[in-house]
Amino acid sequence: METITIPKHEYLEMQIKINHLGKKLALLQDQEFLSKLELAYHFFIHVKNQFPTNYQPVSIKRGSAKQIITYIADDFTAPLPDFQDYL
Repeated sequence: METITIPKHEYLEMQIKINHLGKKLALLQDQEFLSKLELAYHFFIHVKNQFPTNYQPVSIKRGSAKQIITYIADDFTAPLPDFQDYL
């Protein structure tokens, strides 16, 4: 077997990566974590891609909110008292 030498900083970086991978492996071997991961996968992937049968895409166009805003105060554009120090 041949001996290969590497710089110390590369060796330390490899040790950090090995420790990090060891922690990830421990998580994958934890059954409680896997059940939570499976639940999250099911919720975000499967459920998100299934739309109800009566799904109607919302049309966002100019003027589509005409009937939503029914009242605007007279002083809507007046400066707020909290910001008087900055004016």
